[in-house]
Amino acid sequence: MYSRILIPIDLANPEAGARSCPVAKQLAADSGAVINLLSVLPGYSSPMLASFFPEDAQKKMQQKAREDLQALGSKYFDSSPEITVKSGKRAQQIVDFAAEWNADLIVFGCRPKDALGGELMLGSCGITVAERAKCNVLVAR
Repeated sequence: MYSRILIPIDLANPEAGARSCPVAKQLAADSGAVINLLSVLPGYSSPMLASFFPEDAQKKMQQKAREDLQALGSKYFDSSPEITVKSGKRAQQIVDFAAEWNADLIVFGCRPKDALGGELMLGSCGITVAERAKCNVLVAR
């Protein structure tokens, strides 16, 4: 049914990954799909903004994100998923990478919103991806 499943992970909010990874694992097992864990870091490409950070800050952030995704992958999956780390605007990077990687499914996890008494909600990034992605988007609750 699916051959390439993309799971965007916000490493600052791991509860969403805790919802999306088990769902994606089952879908991948049922269809023999490849899984890619994607994290998008904030972009510091503006010269003025970049001047406030050490030169190697972006590289260190990417390495740490890669390590965190690998740990998440080994926690939820039997075989190591592909790992991708991008920088920039989160929703746009997810949509662009999904098209570039030829994903046929994006699995997003909801997270609890404190302002709504802990009700599970899809954030603005997930909503934007669901509206703009060229492939199917599954929301895991």
